[in-house]
Amino acid sequence: MEIDTKQITVVFDDDHPGSLAGVTGILSRHAVNILAMTASGNRENGRAHFVVDHIRLAFDILQNHGYHVVAEDVLCLQVKNVAGALHKSLQLLAEHDINIDYIYAFAQETTEGGTAVIKCDEASRAKSVLVAHFKGLRSSE
Repeated sequence: MEIDTKQITVVFDDDHPGSLAGVTGILSRHAVNILAMTASGNRENGRAHFVVDHIRLAFDILQNHGYHVVAEDVLCLQVKNVAGALHKSLQLLAEHDINIDYIYAFAQETTEGGTAVIKCDEASRAKSVLVAHFKGLRSSE
């Protein structure tokens, strides 16, 4: 249902056209596959969050290229691709007073599921809450 993982966050002190392409180009040249990402910013600064298949390699090569990189714990929550599926998990976290710092999610219309990457203040406790709750549910719920 969900797994704990890490993401890398790249902080751009000077966000300009091509900043993100510079990072994705480096990852591509080193055969690091981007599994999920989100980015935001303005002309002054920006952030890009990546879940990748080789986090240690990605972290090291980006740092060696002069980028400010941070590794962070996140949850990758697998949810059904139906209305309300994500809400159940988010409501459960809220009921346990677990704050979500940010979330990014994706689904494909052609598949039955989607993935939400959740950065929260207590990733380990959030995982425990979700696992305990969904362990007892039928697979159709």
